[in-house]
Amino acid sequence: MKNGSGAGLIAAGMLTSLVSGAVSAQERMLEEVIVTAQKRAESSQDIPLAVSAISSETLENLGITQTQDLVKLSPSLSVGGGFGTSKQNTAFSMRGIGTSSFSVGVEQSVAVVLDDVSTVQAGQALSNLIDIERIEVLRGPQSTLFGKSASAGLINIVTKAPAEEFEGSVEVTATDDDEERVLASISGPISDSVGYRLSGHWSDRDGYIKNLTYNKDVHSEESQGLRGKLQWDVSENLDVLLIGYWSESESTCCAATWRDLDPAARVFGFVPEDPAKDITPSDNNLDYRADNSPEDETDSSGGSVRFNLGLGEFTLTSITATDTWEYADTGDTDNSDVDVQGAFTGGALHGGIFSVSSTETDYFSQEFRLISPSYEHFDYLVGLFYADVDTDRKFLRVGAPLAGNWKGTAGTESVALFGQGTWRFSEATNVTVGLRWNDEEISADFTNLLGAPTDEISGKDSDSVVLGNISVQHFFTEDIMFYARYAQGYKGQAYDLTATFNADKAENPVDPETSDSYEIGIKSTILDNRLQLNATAFYTEYEDFQAQSTQLDPVDNSLETKLNNVGELETQGIELEGIALIGDNLTLSFGVAYIDAVIKSFEGADCYPGQTEAEGCIDRQQDIVDGELNNSPDWKWNIVADYHLELNSMPFYGFLNLSYVWQDDVNFNLLQSPVMVHDSYGVGDFNFGINDKANDRYRITAFVNNFTDENYSATVVDFRAVYGGAEAVYGVLPRNSQRYYGIRAKFNF
Repeated sequence: MKNGSGAGLIAAGMLTSLVSGAVSAQERMLEEVIVTAQKRAESSQDIPLAVSAISSETLENLGITQTQDLVKLSPSLSVGGGFGTSKQNTAFSMRGIGTSSFSVGVEQSVAVVLDDVSTVQAGQALSNLIDIERIEVLRGPQSTLFGKSASAGLINIVTKAPAEEFEGSVEVTATDDDEERVLASISGPISDSVGYRLSGHWSDRDGYIKNLTYNKDVHSEESQGLRGKLQWDVSENLDVLLIGYWSESESTCCAATWRDLDPAARVFGFVPEDPAKDITPSDNNLDYRADNSPEDETDSSGGSVRFNLGLGEFTLTSITATDTWEYADTGDTDNSDVDVQGAFTGGALHGGIFSVSSTETDYFSQEFRLISPSYEHFDYLVGLFYADVDTDRKFLRVGAPLAGNWKGTAGTESVALFGQGTWRFSEATNVTVGLRWNDEEISADFTNLLGAPTDEISGKDSDSVVLGNISVQHFFTEDIMFYARYAQGYKGQAYDLTATFNADKAENPVDPETSDSYEIGIKSTILDNRLQLNATAFYTEYEDFQAQSTQLDPVDNSLETKLNNVGELETQGIELEGIALIGDNLTLSFGVAYIDAVIKSFEGADCYPGQTEAEGCIDRQQDIVDGELNNSPDWKWNIVADYHLELNSMPFYGFLNLSYVWQDDVNFNLLQSPVMVHDSYGVGDFNFGINDKANDRYRITAFVNNFTDENYSATVVDFRAVYGGAEAVYGVLPRNSQRYYGIRAKFNF
């Protein structure tokens, strides 16, 4: 029996036990969850959309502190990287679809929206979760309301609003792997009409990967930041919300450790030094060698102002936002400390091959939307959106034969009109229709600085599209709803702004990515609001899917990262999620996803390293038919058990929760390299502690993350091309791939 089938039987068994066990609960009820997934406040169980709502309580109970940890709670969501170890090469995927690109001109497929403002670069999406009210994970194309960066899905993050009465909290965390973290917030009224909220964070964590060259640990991180909100109720018809934020971080991320390496492997096949001296390659290897340890720095600042103006029964909302994100990183390209330059220059120069990169993105957006009241038979919203994004990047790679030196600027200016309305034919049946017109102009400027600077290469192009969605929903009862949805996804054309940018690429940007998604689902809250079960089946076709591959050109030894238009792609599957109140004290929630993401046709794809003619490689190209989409597990499931202990004789109650997430094997390579397959794995976390009964004044939690010490990699890379064709595979081990434990203490006042 395949692992996925076993997961399905486990889910079925869980469901049976949930239904039977939930009957014993007589008083507790599931609370209604309000979301803004469709730009208006609605119950998550009443909208014709696959959405998972994650509360602040869930985040706190499970110790979820970073966006990448959300994959523990949403089986259809995954995160991973492509070639390289930069944070910019790490991106979210939804239902198997995601874009990890070296080029700064390419937006994500899964949008991350924080307080109504979208992030632009992939590295921005990997951030701390501080003072969060809720997180909404929307599955499937959301382009109609949220634009091109939501072509596969959306993560909508809402931070806490200013409180009506004074409140504050301080949370301190310490772990056995030498992390110290402090979170703090304070909120309350300034006057009858003005309220504020200020939150901050600081953390410092030691590394756990050892660079044997310098006997130094890497993968350390230090970060700090502030976020402030000011709410002003100007009148009965007008309120204003001001938001400002700043954060910075420094880390030594992310080093690559050898999983498999031929003992005879040498850099470029001949550099006469062992690249892995005193290292035993394995799946859990924590040692590596490099003469240039990874380092990165991130600075982010910005703000927004939101006006809500009442116009009779209507509400006009204006959101103006600006953001500046700076990212600089240094990495070792040959993944060793051998004297590569000495071998190529006859001793004139010495050292390895390393790269230095800096990126700055400046973002401005303006959105207007008019929201109608909910009339008896219909409601609607219309909106206007404008965004202007400029990203500058400088890239330097030192060392023959992979030297490179260039700078470039990618620009995007877009304007969109959008709207969505719901018509209620009866109390039980609704139809929702949405449309979006998007017009976009992209530009690129590139200068090759290797040797004498060449003339600047520039490109400019524009594109317009009309897309939409339609859904039908029917309420069999007040608590059971069926829906069917069709939605179009769209991600605009883009310039592949890398070292190989040339006049031809300036004239021919990468084509837009389009998709057609079909979805049916059922949402139910049964057994007197003690059991919630939602199921979704979906099928999505993609044309010209944008995906990156990386190859070493054997002719001139250049390292080429290339953005491809994959011809045809399909993703289909089934999702099941639920939450049950069992007895007086136990809450059980779970999610299961089966996703079959297939490259139906990709003609003229590059060959993977070592691919032979018998394996389909002809003239350095292959045709991929029914290939596996990279970083897309077939099966993934999670379960969370949360138990409450009343402890009647104590001034506090006890709690414990256990979470576990399992995923099927994946191939991290778009080009189907068999050595970049990662086996299935599961990770479990355990939390237990006490909480003050009277006034919620304190909460103390002890926790163990990855209690089975299950090793796994965030990415796996086939490096044979740089090692003369010899077996050479490395991986990047994230922090959660090792067991660690600690304690959190939160004090409220």
